[in-house]
Amino acid sequence: MAIETYAEDFVVPFYECDPTGTLHLSAMMNHLVLASERQLTSLGVGPIFMGTLGLGWVTTQYEIKITRLPKQHEHVTAETRATQYNKFFCYRDFWLHDDAGAELAFVRSIWVVIDLKARKMIRLPAELTEKIASGFKPEVIRFPRIEKVDWEAETVLAKIFRVRYFDIDSNHHVNNAHYFDWMLDSLPLEFLKTHTIDSMSIKYDNEVTYGNEISSQATQSELLTQHRIMNGDQLAAEAKINWR
Repeated sequence: MAIETYAEDFVVPFYECDPTGTLHLSAMMNHLVLASERQLTSLGVGPIFMGTLGLGWVTTQYEIKITRLPKQHEHVTAETRATQYNKFFCYRDFWLHDDAGAELAFVRSIWVVIDLKARKMIRLPAELTEKIASGFKPEVIRFPRIEKVDWEAETVLAKIFRVRYFDIDSNHHVNNAHYFDWMLDSLPLEFLKTHTIDSMSIKYDNEVTYGNEISSQATQSELLTQHRIMNGDQLAAEAKINWR
């Protein structure tokens, strides 16, 4: 069953913007994911339905390309479409457009379904796949790998964060959007004030939960930064960002 692209408009609120009046990357991602949640709800398989099954959606990877992030009070449109699925993975694309229809951002993503009690990935239930994706294809789509960093040899920027109760979402782990803030906040202020993101790859490896003390670490080489979120000795997420 093929489904149409779902779209909804919103106006960028001031409280989701940085000191320059530009929408936070984490806020943009929240709006895009919210559009997909509302699409699923319109199809009868939204969060309430998932909760009755004891299941939840979790993203494992994003590939993000940004033309520009919108400004406060700007009218924009979030769009999304599930493209295909296999036994365990669902692939979904997102777009952000300005009021004139110009593309501001494009995001590819990979999603899995987890059993919320067992905290384990499960096979995609048929009652979901028959409504959310354009068709079954057995192949696994692999995003470009994030290059490994010799963290012992590089000059590392780092900040420590403790996971708060209000960082946890209904899947009972840290909302993935917080990782963007943690990663970016490890970079120098002057760099953030004078550069914008061109593209970003992020991969989530292990859950972070309430009370964990995480280390946001980054290395910087001209217009490339590489990041990782460490929960003790465990890798929680890693990313690569190209800047302009």
